[in-house]
Amino acid sequence: GPAEAGRYEEMRLFVAVDLDPGVSSAAAMLIDELRRRSATLASHARITWIPSDRMHLTVRFIGNVDDGLASAIETGLVAPLAPGPFDLTLGGVGAFPRSGKPQVLWAAVQAGMASLQMVEREVTQRLATQGIPPETRPYNPHLTLARVRDAAALRTRPLFAGLENTSLGTTHVETITLYESRLSPRGRTYRAIQRIPLAVR
Repeated sequence: GPAEAGRYEEMRLFVAVDLDPGVSSAAAMLIDELRRRSATLASHARITWIPSDRMHLTVRFIGNVDDGLASAIETGLVAPLAPGPFDLTLGGVGAFPRSGKPQVLWAAVQAGMASLQMVEREVTQRLATQGIPPETRPYNPHLTLARVRDAAALRTRPLFAGLENTSLGTTHVETITLYESRLSPRGRTYRAIQRIPLAVR
């Protein structure tokens, strides 16, 4: 019926930084260690671990838009973004919320934060000209490693012990990517729609 047709015309979009393969594989190794520990600490916890081929650092989540708005967003994001290319270093491990039962496990941005925030501000300004309001929460970039559906007995102190200073390495960022997120029988898949260069000074 018409309701179904409408669903397919909507696109769910976000803008993200792609990671160098070395960083993705270091993140996959960290996930393996967290997975082993969680199995021991809380065997009943239900956790969705992010596969390394779907790992990226979100700059801005846009959400569901129709075709017309999607192409306006693409046009608005064509021009190179300030700042120029930069290095992004990731590492450590943390959870949201900061206390109590964890809902999201993540690695932190250890260097390159100011450049990342500049990119997010510029993307947000360009989206605002298309009528997409800025996020209400301040931008808090992190690399999602897992989503915790049911924490059961899982506690972050023993889960993270000794991993606080884990280094995942550095990604050299020269472009950011506009992605479409699709739900398929295999779970979420991501399709790169457009790569936006960072301005070369």
